[in-house]
Amino acid sequence: MQRFLVRAMLGAFAFASLSGITRLDAQAVPAAASGAAMPTVAGVYDKFATAVGGRDAWAQVVGRTEKGTVNVTFAGLTGSYTRYNGAPNRIRMIIDLDVTKIDQGFDGKVGWTAQGDGPATRMPADVEANTAETARTGNSFLDATRFKEAKVAGVEEFDGVQCYKLDIVTITGDKRTDYFETATGLRRGTVTSAPTGMQTATFREYKAFDGKKVATLVTQKTDQGDVVITITDVVFGEPAAGVFTSPLGGGGVRD
Repeated sequence: MQRFLVRAMLGAFAFASLSGITRLDAQAVPAAASGAAMPTVAGVYDKFATAVGGRDAWAQVVGRTEKGTVNVTFAGLTGSYTRYNGAPNRIRMIIDLDVTKIDQGFDGKVGWTAQGDGPATRMPADVEANTAETARTGNSFLDATRFKEAKVAGVEEFDGVQCYKLDIVTITGDKRTDYFETATGLRRGTVTSAPTGMQTATFREYKAFDGKKVATLVTQKTDQGDVVITITDVVFGEPAAGVFTSPLGGGGVRD
């Protein structure tokens, strides 16, 4: 069970660096059938940027602190959730489930994960590389040119909402599919392939904090079950530097 928790939290950590599918088998709808021209990748991201407050507003963000709750449904555990993000791409997530605490972070060079009283171990290399890319502060998450490849694959129902489906290859070579609501422009979810199987995250209940919208209900679906993060507070600003100090120093052995 403890190893399942760590794997699930690594997935939640990765999705948190970004922000249930009801019909994974839905067929893509060609642009002509929808009665509207298919947008470009840049067009989808332009609408997304406007929906969450604008690129100029996000460009000013040098860090943020999120707090809320987490529900590990498959283990019947609930607890507190805290995530720190600092320039240029440092991140730390602490989940306290009472019976155990999970601590994961990336100090800009080294990523780690620790559970309970056990020693911290270095993140898997692929998770570490992906975190270095996705944890960047500012408005980089609104830049569609950062991908190695990206295309609008069609219109598809995802999580009960009509969305543009984007097939993406990241700069680190990871493949994923992102879904953006056709009506609002907001990102509704993402699906990635991981060693433990397909992982799906949905982003719901966007709320404005200091003029910038953040998904406050994030659900990660894995083979083990759902991990649900509910964000109640978001404060923008650089967290204290000590928050990102790695327990591994300059290196560490990977588990």
